Amino acid sequence: MRLIVDAEVQPDTIGRLRALSPDLEVVDFSHDAAFDATALVDPDVEVIIGRRVPTDLMQVPSLRWLQVRSAGVNHLAADPPWRKGVLVTNGRGVYAILIAEYVTGMVLRVNQPAAWAAGQAVHHWPDDEPVHSIVRDRTAVIVGYGSIGREVARQLSALGMRIVAVKARPEVRADTSFRVPGTGDPDGSIPERIVGVEGLVEAARSADVLVITMPLTDATRGLVDPEVIEALRPSAWLVNVARGALVVEPALLDALRDGRLAGAVLDVFGQEPLPEDSPWWEAPNVIVTPHASGVTMRYFDDLVVENVRRYLVGEPLLNLVDPERGY
Repeated sequence: MRLIVDAEVQPDTIGRLRALSPDLEVVDFSHDAAFDATALVDPDVEVIIGRRVPTDLMQVPSLRWLQVRSAGVNHLAADPPWRKGVLVTNGRGVYAILIAEYVTGMVLRVNQPAAWAAGQAVHHWPDDEPVHSIVRDRTAVIVGYGSIGREVARQLSALGMRIVAVKARPEVRADTSFRVPGTGDPDGSIPERIVGVEGLVEAARSADVLVITMPLTDATRGLVDPEVIEALRPSAWLVNVARGALVVEPALLDALRDGRLAGAVLDVFGQEPLPEDSPWWEAPNVIVTPHASGVTMRYFDDLVVENVRRYLVGEPLLNLVDPERGY
């Protein structure tokens, strides 16, 4: 069986894959910048570990499975491989720890007095003591309760925050995706309540911080709309670590400029890279980061090796994309 690696992996991962079976041929393009999977012609390749499949699947008649590195698969939505008989698995769970740490750090950061940094910049020790806001007993509403949302919940609940989760299927509490042991919320027991997307506006009213971790699909595009933003309290913060298009950005920008929202932490935007003249650079109380909250080399390789092992012995694959839901 031939497997092509077209994703950046750690040095020992190719060897780990080859050790799984003497019948597995691993072709390593992980560091070949000239390789173009979309133009691949290979009648024998059965598995691709990479971002895309060939444009013409007739050129790869044996292809059965694509493992992508990203958690989101919206980049494949225009011509979904799963509609052509190719299994697709994603990187759910791989980035959960790092993104959750980003969210946790930002929640703590925005609750620290701004006067501290301002005073340090001018070498000033204040006469009074600025009040340090406490996050314990505050409410985090997590929009999207997959691998990332569950690890965000675990970390924020450890700080004493109340958790409300919003997900497309609130009746499905268990998570069977790839997970680093000891992390996440596999049985869905952390939130005080889990509601469907139809309950998002009501949930937003209770939020001290609204954290967006939901995948981008046709159904979720613009989910955080003017009604949701209007429901947030003036003291609330919005954190988006998912995709920019989940939020109606003009409505969010207006709310920030009008003082109807305390602030926003944005790692993703509708247009990336963010143009130099984008209003987000100068928006009040906005922290901008360059879609970097989930950049890590850890854990993806463990998922790849485990999934290839499962594939070889006929066990169910982890993180299989649902063709009907698109994630």
